This record gives sequence, C-alpha cells and structure tokens, in this order.
Amino acid sequence: MSKKRFRYFCFSLLFVFIACAPIPKTTPPPLYEEQKLSLDEVISKAGSDIETLKAITEINIERNNEPYSFISASLLIKKPSWIHMRMYQLGILVKDFVIKDDSLYVLTGKNDDNLKKLGTELYNAIFWWDSYRGGEMSGEGDTYIIRTKDREIHLDKTTLLPLKQQIMTLNKNIQVLYYEPENNEGFWYPALLKIYMDDFIFNVKMKKLIKNPALGEFDFQVPAGT
Repeated sequence: MSKKRFRYFCFSLLFVFIACAPIPKTTPPPLYEEQKLSLDEVISKAGSDIETLKAITEINIERNNEPYSFISASLLIKKPSWIHMRMYQLGILVKDFVIKDDSLYVLTGKNDDNLKKLGTELYNAIFWWDSYRGGEMSGEGDTYIIRTKDREIHLDKTTLLPLKQQIMTLNKNIQVLYYEPENNEGFWYPALLKIYMDDFIFNVKMKKLIKNPALGEFDFQVPAGT
C-alpha cells in the first residue's frame, strides 16, 4: 500500500471512529452543592424567573403496560395554571384545547374531560414549584423533600432539578418521574417525564423547551361568548 493510500486509510478510520463514538452526556452544574437552602430560596431559585414555558413534545402513551397511542404535541404553559395544547397524530391536528381560569375550552376535536386532567397534570409536573409554596421541606441525603397536604416532591440538592413527584388528588395517586437533564441556553430541565395516572403511563419527551417565549394575542384566546 502506498504512503498516500495508507494516510487516507488512517484518516478514514479515524473519521469513522469519531463519528461512531458515543457523544458524552452533559450534566447540570452543581450550583448549590455547598449551600443549605430554605424552602423559599428553593422555590425562588427554581422558578421565580419563569412566567411561561413552550415545549415541543412526543408523548408515548401506555395503558396497562401495553402500547396505547402516540402523539406529538406543542404545549404552552403560563402562570397562573394556563395551558394551551395542540396534539397531532401522523402530522394531523386532532386536539386543540385551552385551560384557563380552571375552565376547559376545546377548539378542535371532541370535548373530553380527560383533556383537562392531562393538561393540569402536565402543568403540575413542569411548573412544580407553584404547588409547594407554604409546604414543609426536609433534607435527606442528596435530596430535598418538600411536602404539602396532597403532594410530595424530591429534588436534587445540588441542581434543584426534580427527581420524582407524588400527587394525591380525588382519591387518586399520580406519580411523576424525571430523567435526562438537558440544557437550553443555560436553562436546565428534565427532558423526559414519565407520568403514571390511573391505568396510563405518559412518556413525555421534551424535544425542545423554551423559557419565557414571546406570546401572541391568540395564544390563549378562547371562543367568544364562553
């Protein structure tokens, strides 16, 4: 083999090796590793500068541990407890609804009370800090645990990212598990949520999450006269 071909072979082999090598996962910086925070400080640092979140998601739904449905969705969440969710199957809009002031408005698709339940629990899972003001916090090992009358959340002490959440409402037990921290321009968030609710498991993959996006006048508009 000529020297020229040998160098080309070595370069090609190196290129293939680099291309196939696993990309190392980044981890959130331990900003609070040496700090002992109060509940008010935890709530403030976790979400005081967040008014709105916009997410592009893929949701795999299981029922009784069997595949049930798959949807992609755009999700806009705003304080206080406002949700606008568009759900797509095979690229076709199948549901478009707004939850505002505790009322459900279905803009596209059939009315279904389960939409309100899903939207509300997504709000609680993502804007978790809104539900824990006035709770009681303790530290156990590497986690903070915050409890209220009807819910409990575990946070990583060093990053304040949620690990798991338990919600008890209407005699039902809803569990949320958080995985795969990702970073968008310095904003860290769990990119995978698993929500266990009744017989269902909602595997919510955050493809993109934007903090405090600019809003349009129609983002939370509801039908006139409702």
